[in-house]
Amino acid sequence: MRWMQMSLVFLLGALVALALTAFAWDVRVSHEHSAGSETVSRVLSRADTPFRKAPSGKARIGLLGQGHNAFLGELHLAAGAKVPSHRDATEEYIHVLKGSGMVYIEGKAHPVGPGSTIVMAADAEVRFENGTEDLVGIQVFAGPAPALKYGSWLEE
Repeated sequence: MRWMQMSLVFLLGALVALALTAFAWDVRVSHEHSAGSETVSRVLSRADTPFRKAPSGKARIGLLGQGHNAFLGELHLAAGAKVPSHRDATEEYIHVLKGSGMVYIEGKAHPVGPGSTIVMAADAEVRFENGTEDLVGIQVFAGPAPALKYGSWLEE
């Protein structure tokens, strides 16, 4: 049951990401890379976290961290938002902090809510339907490529 909840959170993030066109990551926004090829070690204040909003206005992502091997974001979905069926090339994890919904992984429905962690395997088919309140979760891509889609979201 806990595995299914983890998978739902992951699916939520993956579905939101799939709904957007992929664009190259803007390293000036991510604040993660130096002029060279090394990831810059740092501490980012919540107040300094850049946010981007989906063109639909139904989702936003806080760019908490992005390096060569992973992406970390604070995902917000509006009540009733849906993430269409999609697949990401890397593993994805979403830990739900607030809100609830239903994640579908490989066609199986899994309810998720606060405290649920969704674990999505690379190339798993996922989609998400948010509940009646806004959802907030922490999203991790184990490999930053799927997060490139957030480059097309609007800066806040």
